[in-house]
Amino acid sequence: MKIKYNKDYYENGVAKGISGYDNYRWIPELTYPMAYSICRTLNIKQTHKVLEFGCAHGFLVKALNDFNIDTYGLDVSRYALSKVEPALKKKINLLKNNNIKKSLNKMKINFKFDFIIAKDVFEHIEPNDLKRLLRQMSLITKELFVVVPLGDNGKYRIESYEGDKTHIIAENERWWKLLFNQNKFKVKSFSHNIEGIKDKWYDVNTKGNGFFKLVTM
Repeated sequence: MKIKYNKDYYENGVAKGISGYDNYRWIPELTYPMAYSICRTLNIKQTHKVLEFGCAHGFLVKALNDFNIDTYGLDVSRYALSKVEPALKKKINLLKNNNIKKSLNKMKINFKFDFIIAKDVFEHIEPNDLKRLLRQMSLITKELFVVVPLGDNGKYRIESYEGDKTHIIAENERWWKLLFNQNKFKVKSFSHNIEGIKDKWYDVNTKGNGFFKLVTM
């Protein structure tokens, strides 16, 4: 059964056994510190332009724009985008058929981004589709920041991640680095932990998540 990114996925995911979400909502005391950590880690400045790939309800997009950073978002879920606050509607768009350029064109975006952020997104995408998406991204950004759960032999190192039925890729650091290198991105740096981002999971497994800073080749 193909799981849809609908209301149940975000609101009742735990109860339905399809995701780790329960009453997914705006929590400023969590999102603002995370956004600050991302800015500090990547050295994002107010002159930069940022795209969040897989923005869901647009919470990180909101936080970054509140920091006066020109930030946009794309997502495949119509339901998630229906929850984006009205003030951000013009900066967030639906991604159809994995065609990033077409979605950006609809927002009249014709510039190159300084950063694309993809946090907890790539593990949901079929590898062949992901390869095509990476190559598209390489044409429209200078840098790419990726956060993914890591796995071994098809099993996540953090057991809770198995609860999301839309998770497809459970691979190790080497697999991800090779994927990026083969699809127009070079690994600038890698870490298992960045303070302020997914901190609670670091306590569960110190090598459960991968944080990749990438630059286009």
